[in-house]
Amino acid sequence: MTTTTTRPGLAAANDEWLARKLLEAGYGGPDCDYPDCTNARAPRPEGKPGPPPKFCVQHNNKRDRQFAYRARKALEKERAAAPEPVPVQRAVARGAREEQVLASLLPRVLTALEAVHQGQQAGADTAAVAAHISEVQQAADKRVRQAEERREAAVEDAGKARAEAARSEQAAAEARAEQQAAQMEAATALREAAGADGRATAAGAALDALSDTHRKLRDEHHELSGKHEELSERYQGLEQTHAALTSEHGTLRTEHGRLQGEAQALHARVEELSEEKARIEESQRRTAADLARVQSENTGLAARLGELETHREELKETIGRLNTRLDEERTQHRREMAALRAQLDVARTAAEPAAAVDHGDGPGPDPDEPEPAADGDEDTAGARDGRGAPVTIVDLGLHGGSGWTLVRYEDDHSGWRVLRDGEIAGSIQPEHSLHGTSLLGWSARTSYAMALRPPHGQKYFANREQAAGAVIRDGLRRAPGTAQAAVAVVFTALGEPEQNALVGAVIPLATATPERGGRLARLPQAVRDAALRTALRVPGEQDLQQLTGLDAGELGRSKEARQLLRALQDLGPADAQETGPVDLGTIGGRAWRLEPDPNYLGGYRVFANGTEVGAIAPVRRRKSDTVRWTAEHRRRTLGRGPAHADRDTAAQAVIAAEDAWVPLPDLDDETYLRIPAGLRSNLYGAAGHIDLRRGRLAQVQPGAYRQQLHAAIGQARRTATVRIRGHHLTVLLDAAREDLGAPGSTPAQRLYEAIHDIRAVLVGRGGTPTDGTEWRT
Repeated sequence: MTTTTTRPGLAAANDEWLARKLLEAGYGGPDCDYPDCTNARAPRPEGKPGPPPKFCVQHNNKRDRQFAYRARKALEKERAAAPEPVPVQRAVARGAREEQVLASLLPRVLTALEAVHQGQQAGADTAAVAAHISEVQQAADKRVRQAEERREAAVEDAGKARAEAARSEQAAAEARAEQQAAQMEAATALREAAGADGRATAAGAALDALSDTHRKLRDEHHELSGKHEELSERYQGLEQTHAALTSEHGTLRTEHGRLQGEAQALHARVEELSEEKARIEESQRRTAADLARVQSENTGLAARLGELETHREELKETIGRLNTRLDEERTQHRREMAALRAQLDVARTAAEPAAAVDHGDGPGPDPDEPEPAADGDEDTAGARDGRGAPVTIVDLGLHGGSGWTLVRYEDDHSGWRVLRDGEIAGSIQPEHSLHGTSLLGWSARTSYAMALRPPHGQKYFANREQAAGAVIRDGLRRAPGTAQAAVAVVFTALGEPEQNALVGAVIPLATATPERGGRLARLPQAVRDAALRTALRVPGEQDLQQLTGLDAGELGRSKEARQLLRALQDLGPADAQETGPVDLGTIGGRAWRLEPDPNYLGGYRVFANGTEVGAIAPVRRRKSDTVRWTAEHRRRTLGRGPAHADRDTAAQAVIAAEDAWVPLPDLDDETYLRIPAGLRSNLYGAAGHIDLRRGRLAQVQPGAYRQQLHAAIGQARRTATVRIRGHHLTVLLDAAREDLGAPGSTPAQRLYEAIHDIRAVLVGRGGTPTDGTEWRT
């Protein structure tokens, strides 16, 4: 009879205390360390020192041990990366572990109780063995008695037969052998009963130990159950707090969505600022390199300047001595001339009587006749300013409402005169070294011969344009001259680009002279004078009439002549229709009227119920071409170029465009913030790619409208969340496509599309919402 034991599960492998207690109680060791293996660990080989194996017989090899090691390390890394549990979670996990340990111990307690029961049964079997031994002994005694009886019968009957005695002796021997075997079997049964009794005693001790442990664990379980209830209440409170935080999180996510739209709009601006920063850093790097180079050059120039100053002082002393000597010689010369005049007077007085005697009374010298000036008398010598046509004219454009030009005459050598509306405002002069081999810079003076100081502590201006700019800035601080020439209205009505084109085209005619030759030089002097006044931006009405009367036959076929003819076309055709007002009657419920356009010869402004809505103008490319008309509606050109055959057709185009046009509602300063964020973001991105310093936006006329349009675009390109003022937004939304850029400009087209989308929303929704919220598209 053998006693069976139950092998502990995975809980014994993870709990060293439980494994040790079970081993002390005689049960098997923990499970195999191989993942998901429930076999018992292999026994330690005999004769080999060291700890026993931690794997079963199947997995006790190098490959499986390496696999188990890697799995254990991965689990440790995962546990290390996991966040530390909060006290509530740690307590709940501990309670769950203890419940698991108790659940795993209950089957083992039942197994131990079964083992004790089996031990008690084994003790009961010991009495049965004793009874069996007693029965065997009784049977053996009986057989022995039977054998003794037979032996006695045999002895008594010894004589009967020795063979019977021998058999009886042999039967007695066999009975003794059987008795010895029965005794040996009884001894073996006793030993087994003693072993079962010892095991039952050990099982009882283990059961007592497990009972004590169970009572302790039960007490701890009750204590942990109380803590668990307390932690559950705290957990419910934390859940309520979590619900409140979840609601607040939803609110923050909504706010995050709104801010994310603004962040996307700011991202493009950040990229532009990053590029601008890179350009500025590169410019600073180049400036630093130039500064180092200039400082190095300045060191040499300073030494050279010291030498030049010394030489200059020597020259001043020499010039002073020469001036003193010249004054002495001039005084001596005047005294000698006075003495000679006195001698001459005496000689004339002495000669007059003799002349009267020899020739009679004759006409004497006229006392009123001036005396001839001496050749060396510089104080009485004069000069006459008889300049001809300028050698070179450079147009500087319009600044402060005045026209500025650079003019150089033949006797000015390398100097230039700066003219403001034809009057001298200053002069500029190149400055060379003493030897005349290198250009040091440019100097500038006002019309009062006052020197202008270069910026940043420099001695000279870097180039001619900087020197001329200094004269212009000084002139803008002064009032213009009172003796300005009367400028033709047609010229002032032209836009700045047309004025620049006309001035640039007449400069070759203004500088043409017979000495230089050419077709333009053979034109009458009056025409060339008119071209000169036009080049100086002070043309009169007669000057423009003389220029517009020129044709290709008179000017020739040169490049300059073709440019002049194209520029003169903007002054209006010669065969314009009547210039008085034209009443078109009532069309579409409104009274329409054409008024002469003072800014364009032959053109008209179109009025609807007294409000100007457009303009029409005649255009003729060449004198031989047919006059065609351009139409403009609220700064928008209708058609491409001169697309209308006559005046009435152009006026009808303006009337049709006005009928289809929908005006904007009244916009306040808060309207822009109520426009959908997507449309504002599109406007911000498109406005950021617009360059206000060059192109058509820099030349749009009139100047007041250009300033308002630039202000609106500047406000739109700052950010999508800052408002645009109502009047600026109105100017921006009513801007024509032609005012935003050239026809092929992609940034201008994107800006116009963004403006058109916003205008469609405002017109479709009737302006400002009554509830103060933004529109939704």
